[in-house]
Amino acid sequence: MGIEGFKKLMKTYFGVEAKEYPQNAVAETYLFEIQPVHIREVAKLLKEQGFNFFHTLAPVDYSPKGRGIELNYFFENFDEKVWVVIRTEVPIENPEIDSIHDIYPAIEACEREEWEKFGIQFKGHPRLKPLLLDDTLQGKWVQRKAYVPEPHRN
Repeated sequence: MGIEGFKKLMKTYFGVEAKEYPQNAVAETYLFEIQPVHIREVAKLLKEQGFNFFHTLAPVDYSPKGRGIELNYFFENFDEKVWVVIRTEVPIENPEIDSIHDIYPAIEACEREEWEKFGIQFKGHPRLKPLLLDDTLQGKWVQRKAYVPEPHRN
């Protein structure tokens, strides 16, 4: 159980090697890049290997570079003091991925927030409805690079 077990499982099941992630000065961190279709399987493996804490979900719109929306999921194993970043990418034209709210309940609000700001459809999420933005911004995907703010003062 733990990071070594998780690394072996990721290599065996998905052919994915761990990469070092030096951007986290707080703890030893590993990055795994996966296909979006595998997010639920990977989340279950993380949970089984002792990564019980979900930190955050951080999307990045790379559409100006000809890519889609990158999703970075951050998890921690408190016992080992190790973090794992799961990175995947969904197309900008149809940003859709399975929800993992039932595996990591803390992600429920994060998925709602990213749906509201980026338009990412989290399949199976029970409450994709506005969380932060007012009615005038609904459906405008304000965190996408293509968003152009409208003047709000005369």
